[in-house]
Amino acid sequence: MNRAGKKQRERARKQRRAERKAAGVPAAKASVAAPVLGAAAVKIDPALSWHIARTLPRMDERALKALKEAQVDWYQPRTSEVVVRRGRRVVRSTPLLMRTVFIGVRDVDHLAQARSQPGVSEIVSHPEPESGPEGNIASLVMRPARLDPDDLQRLADRLAEAEIVQPTGISVGQSVLVREGPFASFPGIVDDILPNDRIRVCVSLFGRMSPIVLDIAQVAGI
Repeated sequence: MNRAGKKQRERARKQRRAERKAAGVPAAKASVAAPVLGAAAVKIDPALSWHIARTLPRMDERALKALKEAQVDWYQPRTSEVVVRRGRRVVRSTPLLMRTVFIGVRDVDHLAQARSQPGVSEIVSHPEPESGPEGNIASLVMRPARLDPDDLQRLADRLAEAEIVQPTGISVGQSVLVREGPFASFPGIVDDILPNDRIRVCVSLFGRMSPIVLDIAQVAGI
């Protein structure tokens, strides 16, 4: 990169630091040992009729986008985890239920519209007795299963409370291999996760376990 490009990047970094300082956001990098707060609780509209929709394989994102465009309320429970990649924390969010999304619709026509959206496979249904003239042979028909909005709200609230996630890339007791520094290629066991992206690892030196402090980017899980 030429000198002009480096100066431009440096100016951009200074501007971002100034903006964070003005907003009261600390500039220090978060440690991998610090917990991360996940998504906020979702508000389930009790005035809507809530159902369970199944999506086609690998079509979740397309289905959610189509439902939003059709003005269908939806809620997809997700779980978060912190993955350490090259010494940096990355929060990864994944669906808690595979190919499943809860949808809120106004009426039967709105439900049919949601069912026809790209990426939506089906609306989960269950058998119900069919009502008919007295004396007819009783039979069962499949009807879309309805969810209690209060129960769904409680589920969303509980999942939001559990969305404080811990780093999963490195954990205490995990076997690791030192990748860099004077102890490169030494196997060890994580003894403790320290602030500022540091860890204490016990490695075997001259037949005895000795603790050393390393940057988390200097080790790889095995």
